[in-house]
Amino acid sequence: MPSSLHPIALLATLKARLDAGRRAHRIQRLRDRGMHIGRDVNFADHLYIDEEFCALISIGDSTFFGPECMILAQDAGPEAALGALRVGSVVLHPSCHVGARTIILPGVEIGPRTVIAANSVVSRSLPPDTVCGGRPARPFSTLSQYIESHRRRLEAARTFEYAAYDDPNLSPERRAALVSAVLAGDVYMVGGRSAELQGIGGRTPLATYVPELPIATMSRPTD
Repeated sequence: MPSSLHPIALLATLKARLDAGRRAHRIQRLRDRGMHIGRDVNFADHLYIDEEFCALISIGDSTFFGPECMILAQDAGPEAALGALRVGSVVLHPSCHVGARTIILPGVEIGPRTVIAANSVVSRSLPPDTVCGGRPARPFSTLSQYIESHRRRLEAARTFEYAAYDDPNLSPERRAALVSAVLAGDVYMVGGRSAELQGIGGRTPLATYVPELPIATMSRPTD
């Protein structure tokens, strides 16, 4: 580590290393207790996991979580009256995208390739290749329709390269240009996924894990 770093920058670097170590320790502890966590999952600190019953939770490869999502494998509601705690498995198949502050309740199966809108409550299983949202979450579009809608908008929208406009690289001039464009209409950042895969920005994927067999697929109604 360069000794010429400003003290605040040095502390930030040390904190980043400490956070990374703590995150790796948490992930390993969950795996040791039976939880399946696939490859390329942005397992961030703000993702809440029901650690008491984490062995009932399976997260497939290339799954993304927005800020402050929760995955619960227990329902404590009947415990006070009946002395019983209801538990259920939670299976997220590969390539799901879960929006910010979504709550996933026990006994559901999601995806694969399911997109869930922010602030949703998932209390029932959701079908693959759909876009879902609400409280409770329900499908409101197919994934192909959703992608095609954004593809048409992208053709007419302003685009900015992620690598040049990521926060650490954002000069005052670039920031002003980005703000101006957003105020004028649709704006898309492009190249972010490529930056992630190169390890130079975006979410931090788990690229070294060889997945085990996930929890057996259940057959549940999706309505």
